[in-house]
Amino acid sequence: MLYIPFFSRLSVSEYQGLLIAALFFIVEKVLRVLLLVVPINLVVDHLPEWVFSWFKIPQLLGTNKEAEGEFLDDFNSFAEIMEYWGYPYEDHLAETPDGFLLGIHRITGPRGRRIAQTIHADTDTDTGANADADTDVRTTGILAPEDRQASMRSTRPVVLFWHGFMLSSECFVCHPDWINILPFRLAEAGYDVWLGNSRGNKYSYKHLRLTPEDRRFWDFSIDEIATIDVPTTVEFILKETGASSLTYIGFSQGTAQMFMALARNKSLNSKINHFIALAPASTPRGFHNSIVDYFTKATPQMLYLMFGRRRAMSLVYFWINMLPRDLYVAALDLCVRLLFGWSMGNMSQETKCIVYWHLYSYTSVKAIVHWMQIIRCGKLQMYDDDPPVYPLFWTSSSPNEPVAGLDFKYTHEHSRPQSIPLSKSSTKGRTYQRGALTHWNNDYPLKKISTRISLFYGGSDSLSSVELLCKDLGAVPEKSLCFQHYEHMDFLWADTVGMLVYPEVLAAMGVSEDTCRLPAHRLVSA
Repeated sequence: MLYIPFFSRLSVSEYQGLLIAALFFIVEKVLRVLLLVVPINLVVDHLPEWVFSWFKIPQLLGTNKEAEGEFLDDFNSFAEIMEYWGYPYEDHLAETPDGFLLGIHRITGPRGRRIAQTIHADTDTDTGANADADTDVRTTGILAPEDRQASMRSTRPVVLFWHGFMLSSECFVCHPDWINILPFRLAEAGYDVWLGNSRGNKYSYKHLRLTPEDRRFWDFSIDEIATIDVPTTVEFILKETGASSLTYIGFSQGTAQMFMALARNKSLNSKINHFIALAPASTPRGFHNSIVDYFTKATPQMLYLMFGRRRAMSLVYFWINMLPRDLYVAALDLCVRLLFGWSMGNMSQETKCIVYWHLYSYTSVKAIVHWMQIIRCGKLQMYDDDPPVYPLFWTSSSPNEPVAGLDFKYTHEHSRPQSIPLSKSSTKGRTYQRGALTHWNNDYPLKKISTRISLFYGGSDSLSSVELLCKDLGAVPEKSLCFQHYEHMDFLWADTVGMLVYPEVLAAMGVSEDTCRLPAHRLVSA
C-alpha cells in the first residue's frame, strides 16, 4: 500500500469505521434537534406498532410510574437516596496528590439510628423542641459535632465499595428492594460503610487548579484511578476511622483498578484485608457486535477523532432527560444487547426504570482508549502513550515493501501477529512493526498481589475472563463462584442478587445473615 503523509496515519478499515461513527453522530444530532422542536409525546404517538415490538417496550409511558416519580425524577443524588431509606450518612472529600477532590460517602450506622438520638437534650421534652431537632437530624443524616470524633475512631469493621466504568457510588444503593442493596445490609450488620468515586464522575468533578473545560482535567486513564485515586481514598478512610485495614468490594472496573493498585503498591496489600470482586473485568473479551468490536483494534488517534479528548459520551444526559422512562429503558436494553449480547432478563421492567437512571456518569475518553488497548492485547496493561500507529510488515531483504497478503489478527491466544522469515534460508523470524520496537508497554504484575481475594462472576458475562485472571494471579483466590445465568450488571441490579449472590458474599466476609436483616419494625415504619 502506498504511504501517503497524514492520510496514512489510519488504515483503510479505520477510515471505514470512522465513516460509520460519523454517520452515527450525525443521525444522533439530527434526532436531538428534532426532539427539541417536536414534543416527544407527539413523536411517540405516531410511531408504528412494529417499533414497540422491536424495541420490546412493554407499556410505553405506563410502566411503574409510582416508582419513576419516587426514584427517578426526585432522587438525583446519594444524599436523597439515603434520606429516603433513613440511613445516617456523611459526605467527605479526599484530595489527591495531583489536585482532584474525590467525593466519598459514608453510611455511619443502621437504618433510623443516629448518634445524635442518644444524646440527652437540655431542653424540656414537654415543649417538643427536642423532638423537632431529632426529626431534622433524621432527615439530613448529619452527626452532632461532639459525636463526630467518636464516630471517626470507630472500632467497627470498615468496608469500601467502588463502582464500575461510567458509574458512581449511587449504583450500589439505587435498587428499589432493600434486600438487594449490599451496603445497607452491611450497615445493619455493624459495618462502617464507605463508597468511593473515581475522578471525573459526578461526585469527583472538582480539581483545585483545572476546570472540566480544560483538556488537562480529562487527561487520565485507568492508571491514574488505580495508582492515585484508590490509595488516596483508602488512606483517607483508614485515617478517619483509625482502622488498620478494610474490606474492598469492587464492581467491574472497580475490580480492575484494585488489581492494578495492589500489583503496583506493595504497602496497599496490608491495608486491604479482603478484596471481593463482583463481575471482575480485568481482561474483557471484547464486544458482541463485530462492527463495534472492530474499534478495539483501532488506533488511539481514531478514537480521539471520534470522541474528542475530554469527557466521554456526554450526549447520554440529553437522552436520559428527553426520553420517556420506558423508551429510555428499551433503548438502553437495545444498546447493551448490540454491544455485549446481554438480555438483561434478570431484572424486571420496574427495576430497570429505577436503576437505569443511575447508569451513567462522566469519565475521560482516555479511559475508554485504555480499555480498548487492554481488550486488543488481552492483558491488564498500562496505558500505551505511543502504540503502533499502523502495522506494516517487511522482509529484511526488502524493508520498504510490505508483505502482500499477510493476514494478521490480534487475539487473546496470539496477542502479536505471526513473524516473517528473515530470509529464505533462515528458519528464524522477525516482525517489523512501526512503533512496536520503540518501547515495551508494561503489564501489571498481578502475581505480586498478596491480599485475600474472592471472585463472584457470571457464566453469561461477556466482560469477565476469570480463567485468564486466575492464571495471571500468583495465588488461588480464596473463593471463586460462578452464577451461570448471570450477566455483568446482574451483580448490582438483578432482582435475585440479594438472595442468590449477596449471601455468598456475606459468608465470604464471615458475616451472618441474621445480623444484616432489616428489623420488622423499621421495615414497617418506612
